[in-house]
Amino acid sequence: MPNSGRKSLIVERHQWETGGREQQLQFLLATAKSFFGSGTSNRTIRVRVFMNPVSNTPSFEKDIVISKEYRQSGTRRTNRFPEMGSVPSSFVFFEETSNAGVYDVWWLADKVPIAARYSEWKRGKDSQYGRGRYSLIVDAPAPRSA
Repeated sequence: MPNSGRKSLIVERHQWETGGREQQLQFLLATAKSFFGSGTSNRTIRVRVFMNPVSNTPSFEKDIVISKEYRQSGTRRTNRFPEMGSVPSSFVFFEETSNAGVYDVWWLADKVPIAARYSEWKRGKDSQYGRGRYSLIVDAPAPRSA
């Protein structure tokens, strides 16, 4: 597909997510800054969530918060997004739309084909639970199937 001029953030969700009753998704600081902008304060965004990634219509829309920087962990996080707690281990996609501050969101649980499709992954710090998460910013549109 041709480049739309928009970007997509792909971030790995581990099966052992911590914090916020597993409802938070963490982003590396540099990646979050490149995609969502400065992390000096919380930022509210609108997400159009596609439970079925290939659907033409989002399952629901809502406002969520991309947190300010958590310096100690070197991350930013989603807040006010309790539905994230039911997302399995997967790659989660945030894709810019033609409306500023509005993102299409979906996930693909078959991680191997997505990981193999790209080569410039950034890796977060390892923790007591396992290896650090992978993330990447790519040109939109991003794949909606593995």
